[in-house]
Amino acid sequence: MINEISNIIENVVSKMDSTIVGVWNPTDERFETCKTKWARSGKQITDQSTEKFMIDQANPNQWLILKPSIVPIQSGIVELPKPFFITGTKMATNKEWTLAENNLTKKTPLIWLLGSITSERFGKESTIQFEADLRLFFLDETNILNFYTSDHIVNVVYPMEQLVDEFLETIKRDRNFGTIESWEIIDFARFGVENEQGMIKNILDANLSGVELRLTLKKYKENCNC
Repeated sequence: MINEISNIIENVVSKMDSTIVGVWNPTDERFETCKTKWARSGKQITDQSTEKFMIDQANPNQWLILKPSIVPIQSGIVELPKPFFITGTKMATNKEWTLAENNLTKKTPLIWLLGSITSERFGKESTIQFEADLRLFFLDETNILNFYTSDHIVNVVYPMEQLVDEFLETIKRDRNFGTIESWEIIDFARFGVENEQGMIKNILDANLSGVELRLTLKKYKENCNC
């Protein structure tokens, strides 16, 4: 069952809309948009002609300053890096994620579905396929040397909250899922193992910040002739 649910969540992640729509302001040399999604400084974006830009500054839901700034974005559409999805226990995920790619920027932002999963199955008479209690982590790289707590929150936690929003919107657009009435969000200025001394050890072998999403997902049976 965990493999089935993992595949379903991975499919949701693949359908997430990573595009940002805005306008180029030639006077201030910035890309203005009312929805920056999970854009943040230090990340690359790509325009419709596959030209790559580095985000130098990001003012959430207002504008992005890009490098090189001398090239205006004519189409008004840019695309953010797609999230990297992985599932498993803490130890298994850490090993697989570490081996997946040496370049941290190519495997972040990360969406991690934590195993194990508690789920309920339904009989043939029900239209429901399953209900599952899920824990997902939405994480991105952070700067432990130069960031204060407020910097972690503005530069990483907030963009990851926007990533959660897009994940939930993607589920909402799919009629095969039940309406999610409520969910729980837990913010991490530093992502790790907490004790009386605070965050003392990273769960994954990288410096990450982000949020945890806890929700109950209802999946309906799809029409088939089986």
